[in-house]
Amino acid sequence: MIFWLNGEFSTKPHAIDIADRGFLLGDGVFETILVVKGIPAFFDAHLNRLRASMTALRLHAEIDESFLGVVLELVRRNSLDQGMAAVRLTLSRGTGARGLLISANTPPTPTLLATVSKFHASSDPSPLRLAVSSYTRSEASLSSRHKTLNYIDNVMARDEAAAKKCDDAVMLNNAGRVACVSAGNIFEIVSDSAAVTPALGEGALGGIVRGILLGGAGSGMVIEEGAIERNALSSGGLFITNSLLGVRPAFIMGANALLPALASKSLRILQSWYEDVLNEDLKRRADQI
Repeated sequence: MIFWLNGEFSTKPHAIDIADRGFLLGDGVFETILVVKGIPAFFDAHLNRLRASMTALRLHAEIDESFLGVVLELVRRNSLDQGMAAVRLTLSRGTGARGLLISANTPPTPTLLATVSKFHASSDPSPLRLAVSSYTRSEASLSSRHKTLNYIDNVMARDEAAAKKCDDAVMLNNAGRVACVSAGNIFEIVSDSAAVTPALGEGALGGIVRGILLGGAGSGMVIEEGAIERNALSSGGLFITNSLLGVRPAFIMGANALLPALASKSLRILQSWYEDVLNEDLKRRADQI
């Protein structure tokens, strides 16, 4: 695999400094971007979220719109410019002195890594199976509001779900309400034309697809932020989103896997609308490069 690290393309297997704070402390952030036929989807939105996280964590690195060229070249060099792929941008605070303190006198040198891998989109339209995790999500934590490298709660929740033969895990917040799934956002269909998703204050991450749906006038559904109680999960009418999966129906294992007929129809319309938005973004980007 060819990767890009701190300004250079490389295949060196041992490239990260052993003093890197991302490795030692989980001190950093990341983004995962869908690539379709060599074109990264919603690149501007991913870049904006990355910048917001950098500001919140006081991370400093040169990442602007020109970084699109790095992503395009990375995909091309790995011969993944046909079909689908997933690009991951990882930014750590980098190497620095031992300990937790971010020294103002000798600030760490940041590490910026870009990798790409082939992504196989499932053609199975059946709902994803979810399990409610015993691992909770702190709604007050920076790690809930940003995609930090400290992802251990999500890792353990996903592993717990896999042990139950489920596709993902629903994570509750400290109040016992729904926050998210381990690898995306969760929505509850509350009528044939309306859905709700946990607000950011509930511990949800500001997902890229989530943001598109919330701003999706003309999608056929009214989608709003709110609170989802745990007991609402068993009623059905769930779907999840993330940048790679898009919009997928889901259900809690042991509950009804089938959406009510009207909700199912509304979800199909929403999925079709999202695909149109995705394709429009890809076309616009393709026309620019």
